[in-house]
Amino acid sequence: MSINEILNIAHQCNEVSLIQPDLQPIEDELLACLQDLHTTGPTNQSLMEKLAYIKHYFPKIFNKYENQILYTLGLFYKTDAPLTIKEAAYNIYAEAIRSTFHTKLTPIQASIYGNVSKNRYFSFSAPTSAGKSYIFYKLIQDIKGDAIIVVPSRALITEYTLKLLNLFKDNKNILILNFIQNVNKLHTGKRVYVITPERGADLFTQYTDLNIELFLFDEAQLAEEPIRGMRFDTFVRRVDKILPNAHKVFAQPFIQNPEAQLQRHNFSIDSYSKTYQHNTVGRICLAYENNNFYCFSAFENTSVVPDIEKDIVAKCIKEHGTLMVYTTKSKIYNNKYLEQFKKYIQLCPEIKDPEALNIINKLQIFIGANNRAKQSQMIQNMRRGIVIHHGSLPLAARKLIEEFVNKNFARICFVTSTLLQGINMPIDIVWIDTFAFQQKDAKQQSLKIKNLIGRAGRTKNTPTFDYGYLVIKKEKIKTFRKAIEHTISISNKSGLDEDLSNIPEDLQDLATALKNDSFNDTLQITEKQANRLANSELDIHIEFVLKYFIYRNRPISGNKYNKMPHKIREGIKNALKTIYSAHMPHRMLTPGEQAILSTAISILLWHIQGRSFSQLLSMRHRFITRKDEQNIINKLVRTGKISKLEAIKRKQSLTLRTSTTAHSLPDKSIEKFTPLFPKMSLSHFNYDKLVCDTYDYIDKVISLSLSAPLCAAFLQYYNRTGNVKAKALANYIKYGTNNEQEILLQQYGFSFEDISWLKPLIVNINKDEIIFSPYVKELPQEQFEKISRYYFN
Repeated sequence: MSINEILNIAHQCNEVSLIQPDLQPIEDELLACLQDLHTTGPTNQSLMEKLAYIKHYFPKIFNKYENQILYTLGLFYKTDAPLTIKEAAYNIYAEAIRSTFHTKLTPIQASIYGNVSKNRYFSFSAPTSAGKSYIFYKLIQDIKGDAIIVVPSRALITEYTLKLLNLFKDNKNILILNFIQNVNKLHTGKRVYVITPERGADLFTQYTDLNIELFLFDEAQLAEEPIRGMRFDTFVRRVDKILPNAHKVFAQPFIQNPEAQLQRHNFSIDSYSKTYQHNTVGRICLAYENNNFYCFSAFENTSVVPDIEKDIVAKCIKEHGTLMVYTTKSKIYNNKYLEQFKKYIQLCPEIKDPEALNIINKLQIFIGANNRAKQSQMIQNMRRGIVIHHGSLPLAARKLIEEFVNKNFARICFVTSTLLQGINMPIDIVWIDTFAFQQKDAKQQSLKIKNLIGRAGRTKNTPTFDYGYLVIKKEKIKTFRKAIEHTISISNKSGLDEDLSNIPEDLQDLATALKNDSFNDTLQITEKQANRLANSELDIHIEFVLKYFIYRNRPISGNKYNKMPHKIREGIKNALKTIYSAHMPHRMLTPGEQAILSTAISILLWHIQGRSFSQLLSMRHRFITRKDEQNIINKLVRTGKISKLEAIKRKQSLTLRTSTTAHSLPDKSIEKFTPLFPKMSLSHFNYDKLVCDTYDYIDKVISLSLSAPLCAAFLQYYNRTGNVKAKALANYIKYGTNNEQEILLQQYGFSFEDISWLKPLIVNINKDEIIFSPYVKELPQEQFEKISRYYFN
């Protein structure tokens, strides 16, 4: 029976008629699906789709067999007591797994666990609903030594870290950090580090003090990316060289040849790979056109059928479900999404829940928004359960937004590709507003679509068969089917073994260093870059910065800096530009790069002076919106020199100051200056856009581009001269402080914002332990929970 036939019977049931259709064919089809599941397992996505349609439109029939379906799917953690002989047989299998692994696992989870235990190298591919994360947590729990989880993004670092902290919250013997540091030695029996490949360099100077048994490489298809893939592969090869006996596990979704991950590193001995095609979640596909919804099959080439419920999206929102809309960052920035989805946004009432309002208020304070000049559309949206989520939002903001969604306060989430790399949030409907599928980039586009599909209908612990909804434009059905039918394979050859001639000039240094294993772990730059810095005549520039910007090993205050002659302030900025540029191959920076570097150095100097994120925003806001000029106009009104009407005219004539948008450096393709607000009146100012651009400067430009070469230059100068001012400035650039206690607190995992209230409560801190004042017991619960894992009274 096709999906269309199922839908036709559902339509007949919905019609007002004296003659009801015969439902026996539906039950017969469900029994046939059960037999297929029993015979071949849940490997047929079309069958899972069929189960979703039957459950949705014929719940009474489905309910009779739901427990049996759960047993047949291997979802033993969701099943009730067996009621049939077949269920009893599956239950024996479930009990055997439970007896072996001491917990309820699905057959896929049991297989993954067993293969990790038996093999030093194991690479597998599985759908997003396979329960991979749960197995990772169990593996970590069961090993005696330390573990390292390698993920592709800092967003995933945050998610894994929070889950691990919650999982092991009652076990202070386990240290969980998102960078490699050997701290809390007196109280730590096991260490778990969640890092990106970029943060992995710190391992190679500390691994002898650790007892690493397990490496878990999640979303390992990262190896396919040009430069980051080479960094990933370099990390894999280096850790195998220094820790050959540690288990290495590679996990990737929807990949047909996981063995390629082993072949690219010649891991042939004591190795195994497996593709798991088992699906446990069904999905109903809807096509949207002219305010109408149509059901269609993703896997059967059949026509569309009008949806009986007319608008399942509106129904979902009204029933407190969650809609996720995958869109572009540009639509979010220009607020077009608000108009496009106005119909559904209007269905979202103001939130009254105190816990939800507390999360919103935390976010508002963090970004320094208010109801006057710094109005945030993001904050206004959240008050109605509407959130945005993309890679340019500060991690602290994303953490609050994800908490908001996970606690079921969100009704609509507008997201970009940040969510594609495994971030888990409970979503009922995924609406794909934008996607393409072209043969030249079929692999990445197909993977993107399949990952998006995986966000809909995440498995829950309730004893039910889970399914979700997917919405696309009707005109995209054919393209959509091509994308999900496309098989995805990865190369069995690493970029490290390829010719580097096609690598862009600005990345040649890094690519060559990764290939030749000539990366300087101490300075965090390549040996070539370190040599350029050492051989450049930088002393005069370094000494200028140290003379005017550092006083008694501390940066001068913002007030003193602002009172300096303009020539000196510009000299400091130009000196830092010269120092940064010296690590690059000899070429002139483009005007676009120069503009980004100039803005980045201003933000860096403010950051070094101890400004919080909200203060950085306030300073940029003041500059861009010409606050000083507005204040002069206001003063003229107060003193009676101009009328209020004249003041309004003068303010309307003001335009937003130009500030270039953030972009990673170096990149000579950035030829021109790209203004954040191009020739706009003050009324067009977008505070959320400023928030995201400022974070991009801190993250992509300062942290990922400027920090390492600048620190390297100052450390080299310190090593040559012994000038402690240079070492102090390197610490300020890297940590935001030169205070040993504050640096240690960061190495223990506390944020810079936490340090301000935590530092007065520290009696002593070193690599072995933190000794707290008895007054920590009087902290608010939220603050005490942050230190509880290190508190031993």
